[in-house]
Amino acid sequence: MAGIRRWIKLWVMESLEGSIRYQLEAAERCVWYDLLLFSATCDPPGKIADRDGRPYPRKFLAGRLNITEELFNQALKKSVDEGRITDDDGVLVITHWERYQSEYDRQKPYREAKRDARSLSTPLDVQMLKKYRSGEITKRQYDEYREEQETNG
Repeated sequence: MAGIRRWIKLWVMESLEGSIRYQLEAAERCVWYDLLLFSATCDPPGKIADRDGRPYPRKFLAGRLNITEELFNQALKKSVDEGRITDDDGVLVITHWERYQSEYDRQKPYREAKRDARSLSTPLDVQMLKKYRSGEITKRQYDEYREEQETNG
């Protein structure tokens, strides 16, 4: 599993002044934002399914979001009709998830490098991290080096 995201990106002006304001009622917008948040916990993010790729029952999702099934189904129908979500044999897929959430993935190497930097113990570790950050070596090469250091520790 890729790990649960701690945040998602939302566009402020598009959320406040965009088409979502007239396409969805206030309660339906809340469901939409909850579905965005819930989809970030799934693997892969953006596809609302269990770990085996099976769709969650609608009743379960409504309960998980603490709303009625009626509101859930109403918001889902409008979100599908407006192209915000697609229904792939019961698996709900957030349309354009990758485009909307690209910032999370763009920053991921920096978060990992920061985490790795805390565990660096030798000048060679620091040098290898710098090579990885500059693109002189691939992530795979860097990971192999780190694994070797942990094994030979």
